[in-house]
Amino acid sequence: MYILYVDESGDPGLRGSRFLLLAGAAIFEGKWAYIDRDIRDLIDRYFPVGPQPREIHWSELRSGKGLFGRLSHDQRSLLADEFCALVSGLLHTEIRFFSVIADKPWWFAAHPGKSGDDLYLELFEDLCQRFDFFLRRRFADGAPSKGMIVADPHKTPLCRTIRTHQEQFRRVGTKWSRLYNLIETVFFLDSYQSPGLQLADLCAYAVWRVIDANDTSLAMKIRDAYDREPWNSTYQPGKWHGVKLHSDDPAIRGMIDAVWSLV
Repeated sequence: MYILYVDESGDPGLRGSRFLLLAGAAIFEGKWAYIDRDIRDLIDRYFPVGPQPREIHWSELRSGKGLFGRLSHDQRSLLADEFCALVSGLLHTEIRFFSVIADKPWWFAAHPGKSGDDLYLELFEDLCQRFDFFLRRRFADGAPSKGMIVADPHKTPLCRTIRTHQEQFRRVGTKWSRLYNLIETVFFLDSYQSPGLQLADLCAYAVWRVIDANDTSLAMKIRDAYDREPWNSTYQPGKWHGVKLHSDDPAIRGMIDAVWSLV
């Protein structure tokens, strides 16, 4: 079984952030305990005395907010590098990242009359479809697996959308096809309780830095964790399934392609 941990960046409203991004980290069931141990070891080494952060939150780590302010800039950079090395050291059958991005001005112009909830629904539907497509590939490779979804209950709009529509997707499918591999309902955990949600936060933050700040430094370190069609596939070999952009802005597309190109 694979567990898809879901996170978000941005907001769904007409105003506010330019982008809304949903991200998911799919972890093989046999790896989450080891990942949790490795993350705890990182925190113990960088915070050997005094209070420790309950989780590694990437925007706080980068900016030095909260308890991360006790670390120097160099220490925070080293911690980030070690966390990324943890991810890049996992096999493609152990972890896969997925992200779906909406350029909100473009999306609302292309969908007159639609609301922020409709935008959430489309992105969540797209994310579920990509996760299911990965599970179908595992089946085709002779390793059939089912999937379930976990989210942070404090992400209120996201959780409302997930609760409303995940059962519908599981029973009747998305607008593209049936979802054959998602089971049960969605489960909710606080991010500090789950290494998977911390990985989903990394997945989201890395893409957000690319599209919002044209900063590819973090994304390049974990690039290969994003889901991709194998090069020996008969269906679009090398195609990135882990990054989907809803926009017609060539500048934003260029930022994405600078990391997730076909070469």
